[in-house]
Amino acid sequence: MLDKSIERSLFDAISNLQNYDKEKELWIKELNLGSNYRELFRKFSDFTEDSSLSRIWLLLAKMVYLSSQESGEKFIEIADNLEKNHKMTERRLSIMKAQNYKILFLGSVTSLFLGVIAGLAPLFAVFASVFREITISNLELTLITVSLYVISEFSIYFLSDISLKKFNIKSLFLSSFIYFASYLIAKYILLAIM
Repeated sequence: MLDKSIERSLFDAISNLQNYDKEKELWIKELNLGSNYRELFRKFSDFTEDSSLSRIWLLLAKMVYLSSQESGEKFIEIADNLEKNHKMTERRLSIMKAQNYKILFLGSVTSLFLGVIAGLAPLFAVFASVFREITISNLELTLITVSLYVISEFSIYFLSDISLKKFNIKSLFLSSFIYFASYLIAKYILLAIM
């Protein structure tokens, strides 16, 4: 870009924009008509949704009057920094997505495991009564089931809160479904065996 004129550099930059056909035509037309760079950069600023990038356009509008050489160098430096920031943002988003899947997986496994234990609680009660002569009432079995459910939901909440600093309601519904499904399956298998 340093060996090109500002007009040519702007023309190339605008031409390479994607998904902005209507705006590209307008900006190229204004550039071909010899529009003031300052006004063109201000229009870019107005169009840009990112406030930090919008400020950069305004800064470039001021710099063009001072020195076109310095503006070109600064423009390239800013473009490089924006590209680096974009790559870092994409990397951060992919890491966050991976964290979401880890939390979903861990929460699902926890809910599955605790649901199976809750479904097999009557079997443990039978073992306790046979080997330890301890009787466990239906109320106590219900409390065990509810307690394990609460533990599974709190584990999802704390995993989300610690890892992502926000709670995902979908993971709560999924873990609840997995818990109750595994509980019912384990309970019916136990009933079929006994």
